[in-house]
Amino acid sequence: MFHKLLLSILVCFSFQTFAANKNTTRVDSLLSVMTLDEKIGQMTQMCFSTITLDGSKTLDLNVDNFRQLIKQQHIGSFLSGSDSYAKWFEFITAIQKVAVTETPLGIPLIIGIDHVHGANYITEGTIFPHNLMLACSFDKALLEKVANVTAIETAPVGLSWNFAPVLDVGRTPYWPRFYETFGEDTHVTAEMGSAFIKAYQNVPEIAPYKLAACAKHFIGYSDPKHGYDRSPSEIPMQTLHEVFVPPFRKAFEAGVKTLMVNSGELNGEPVHGSKFLLDTLLRQQLGFEGVIVTDIKDIERIVKMHHTAATEKEATLQAVNAGIDMYMACNSFAFITDVKELLAEGKLSISQIDASVLRILKLKQELGLFENPYPSKQLLEAVNTQQNRNVALEAAEKSIVLLKNENILPLDNSKKILLAGIGANSKRMLNGPWSYDWLGAKEDQQPKTMRTLFEACKNTFGEKNVILSNTERIVATKDSKSFLKDARKADVIVLAIGEQPYSEFMGNINDLTLDADQLALVDMAIATKKPVVLVLMEGRPRVITKQAADAKAILFAGYPGIEGAQAIANILSGKTNPSARLAFSYPLGAGHTIPYNYKPSEYNIYWKPDTAQKWLFPFGHGLSYTQFEYADMQLSDSIVSATGTIKASVKIKNIGKIAGTETALWYMKDEVGSLSRPIKSLRHFEKVSLSAGESKTISFEIIPTEHLSFPDKNGKMLLENGTFELKVGNQNKKFVFKTQ
Repeated sequence: MFHKLLLSILVCFSFQTFAANKNTTRVDSLLSVMTLDEKIGQMTQMCFSTITLDGSKTLDLNVDNFRQLIKQQHIGSFLSGSDSYAKWFEFITAIQKVAVTETPLGIPLIIGIDHVHGANYITEGTIFPHNLMLACSFDKALLEKVANVTAIETAPVGLSWNFAPVLDVGRTPYWPRFYETFGEDTHVTAEMGSAFIKAYQNVPEIAPYKLAACAKHFIGYSDPKHGYDRSPSEIPMQTLHEVFVPPFRKAFEAGVKTLMVNSGELNGEPVHGSKFLLDTLLRQQLGFEGVIVTDIKDIERIVKMHHTAATEKEATLQAVNAGIDMYMACNSFAFITDVKELLAEGKLSISQIDASVLRILKLKQELGLFENPYPSKQLLEAVNTQQNRNVALEAAEKSIVLLKNENILPLDNSKKILLAGIGANSKRMLNGPWSYDWLGAKEDQQPKTMRTLFEACKNTFGEKNVILSNTERIVATKDSKSFLKDARKADVIVLAIGEQPYSEFMGNINDLTLDADQLALVDMAIATKKPVVLVLMEGRPRVITKQAADAKAILFAGYPGIEGAQAIANILSGKTNPSARLAFSYPLGAGHTIPYNYKPSEYNIYWKPDTAQKWLFPFGHGLSYTQFEYADMQLSDSIVSATGTIKASVKIKNIGKIAGTETALWYMKDEVGSLSRPIKSLRHFEKVSLSAGESKTISFEIIPTEHLSFPDKNGKMLLENGTFELKVGNQNKKFVFKTQ
C-alpha cells in the first residue's frame, strides 16, 4: 500500500513538473517512476488462453491467473480470443478494471486481435472477403469501406490493436498465406494497404476511441524459396528494395502505428534477430518510429528453427538488440527472466528497455487508452447491422473474378441448376480461415443467418430450379452413381470446388494441382456434355488447366465472406455485372508459378520474343457481361525531364448492351536499364463505371521520380535516361526521359 501511495505521489509530482517543462509528457513521467519489472512487463504480450478457465480462446476469465499476471508479472498486453460481443465486453471490462484500479501506476492494457477480414473473432462480426479478393476489386474506396466497418465493429469491445493489414507481396502461390496478401503486385499492395491503414486508424464514428493498425510481416516473408510457411527466403537486395519494401514505406507514410516482424528468415538471418533489417533498414533508412512486435513465440524459433542461438536467453539478446519492442510470448515468462538477467550481466542496457517501453506507452497514449480504457456500450449500437452486411455483399460482388464465359452466363430461371462440390452447401468454405477460429470455425459454429451457395441460389433462381447433389468428390463408385443420377435432372452443372480453409503452416502443400478427387468430379460433370460452371473457393490458385479448357464458365471467388454466397448467385444470374480482375497470375502448371512482371532471360532462345503460354489466366485478367473499347491514347509530350511530368489520357467506351465497370490498368516498360527491368510494371489503376454506349476519358500523370525510377541493391533510387512505353488496354505510346 505504501508502495502504491509513494508512486502516486511521484507521478503527481511528475505531472506538475510537466506544466513547467513542455518537453516532458505523461509517458515520460510514467517511465521515470516505473520499476524494472513494470517496464519488462510492458514489453511482454500474453495470450488470453493463459487467463481463461479452460485454457482456450473462449472468454471465461480465470481471475486468479489474471491477477497473478498483472500484479506479479506486470503484463501490459494481451492478444487472441474469440467469443460474442457480450462476452468480449464483459471480459475486457474486467481485465482493464484490474489493470487500471489495482496496480500502482494504473497503466491500461493494450489488446491485440487478428481482425484480418472484418471483425472475424467476434461471433456476430461481419466477415469480408480476404485481402486477395479485395485486391482483385482494384478499388481503394471499397477497401476504405471495409476498414471502416471493421473498425466500427472492433472498437466497442476495447480491441484497440489490430494485427492487419498483411503487406507481404504474394509472389509464391504455394505459400499458404497467399490469400492474406493483396496479390503479387507491389503497387497494388502498397495502394490497398495504405488505403486500409488510413481508413482504419481514422474513423470519426468511434470517437473518442482510436485504433492502431499493424503493418506485417516485415520483411520478405511471402517469398519462401520452397513455398512452405516460415521457411527461408532468399531475396537479392535489389529485389527486396524494389518489390518488398515499397508497401511498408507507403504504410509508414500513411501513419501506421505498429509493425509485426517476419516469422521466417531472410538471406540466412532470422528477421527477429537481424539488426540490419530491423534497425538499419527499418528504423534508420525507412524511418519507422512506431512499435515493433514479434509474431507468436518467434524468439523461441531463433533457437528451435533458425539455430542462430543456443539458448532462448541468447535469442532474446539477439532480438532486443535487433530492435523488437514487444515480444508475443503467449504463455511463457522466459522473456521476462532473460531480459532481467541480460540487464544484470550488462549485455543489455536500460536505455534500450526504456526506448521500447516509451514507444509502447506513447502508443497507448495516442489511442486514448488512459482516458478510455473500457469498452463502450454506446458504440455497440453500430455493430452487426444490415448496413454493414450490405458492405460485405458489395465487397464480395466487386471482388469475384469472371475468368471464363462461353456464352453460358448469366443463367436464367428457365434452367435447372445442379449444385455440387465441397463448397455447394458450406458456410465454412465461404468465410474461410481466420473466421471465429484460426482455421475457420466448424460448420455448426458458423452464423445461423448466413446463406450457403445452395440457399442463395434457391433465393435467386427459385427453389424448384436448384438441385443440391450430396456429391462433394468422386472417391468411390457410389459417388459417381449418385452424381450422375442428380445430373440427369439438370440443364447446367455448377461445381463449387477448391480448398477447405487452412491457416499458416497448416496449409503447406507439395502440389498446386487441385485434389484428384475434386478434379474427377469436374471430369465427370464435363463428360455429361452439359454446360459446366466452376466456382473456385480457394485461398490460392490451384491448378485446373485440363478441366478449365472444357468448362463453359469459371468464377474465382476465393473466400468471399459472409455475403459471398449471395454475391456469387447475383453474378451467376446477371443481377450483378462482374468487374474484378486477377491481382495475381493464375498458374498454368504446378511448377510454373511466375509473376506477370518477371524479368526476361536467356530462355528467350535466339533472342526472339518468348511466345510460350505462361499463365492459365494472366494478372489483370477478368471478364464482364459487357464489352469495353479503348481508343485515342494521348501523351501531353514525348519528352519529359526529372522536374517535369507527362499527362497521359485514353478514352474508354462501353460498347455492350448493359452498364458495367471497367478496371483500367496502366503499365510501364523501361526498354533499357543499367539493371534488368521487368517486362512491364503496373503504375496506376482506376475504376470506370459506364452505361451502355457511354464513354469517358481518363488520365494518368507520369511523375518521373515516382514512376520511372528504380532502386539499386542499397535502396538508392536510380533515374536513368531512356525510352519508356506506356500501356493501357490495347493502347500504347512511347516517350523519352532525359535528366536535362
